[in-house]
Amino acid sequence: MAGFAVTLIGVGNMGGAIAQRLAQLGWAPAIHDLDRAKVEALLPFGALAPENIAQAASKSIATILCVVDATQVREVLFGTEGLARHLPAGHVVMLCPTIAPHDVESIATQLLAQGVWTLDAPMSGGPARALDGSMSLMVAGPGAALTLCRPLLEALSSKVFDISDRPGDGARTKLVNNLLAGINLVGAAEAMALADRLGLDASRTLDVIAQSSG
Repeated sequence: MAGFAVTLIGVGNMGGAIAQRLAQLGWAPAIHDLDRAKVEALLPFGALAPENIAQAASKSIATILCVVDATQVREVLFGTEGLARHLPAGHVVMLCPTIAPHDVESIATQLLAQGVWTLDAPMSGGPARALDGSMSLMVAGPGAALTLCRPLLEALSSKVFDISDRPGDGARTKLVNNLLAGINLVGAAEAMALADRLGLDASRTLDVIAQSSG
């Protein structure tokens, strides 16, 4: 079901899957990426590629950023051709990259100075889950922004976690999640190394672990 006007900057693996999902649900997101081929690949699904993305963003309710890091976020928002100065008060910028909490806080403060809200919304789950709407979104930001964007968030994910009203807490939650994921990967690698040293078949050992307490 179509919702309000939304802009999406960065249509790589995750951003592209999000754009495709929104387009297929009838949202017709206005998209932009430095790689024009990635943009054109999404047009058949119903995404839009306006010539002036800043103008499109100024007329939308929310802008989703799916770029790589804080440097790119700042360039998109506050660079020479940045979007921020075009965004009206009450607009919502949704930050989806995994970036440091202090960067989220700094960016949110700059945006708030002109009346623009920030939703700190890092993702977890990969492109396939972004496409089918089952990825996790760890959302932190003002309650009014969260309420305004609730239809968008629910279109993006069936697993939206309301963390707090403080931008930066989404990033903090993602860091905790990533730490535990890393610990689990190291533990699994050590366990399989032990299996190898004991002369066990790796495939059979994995089958046992997958269906047992391991």
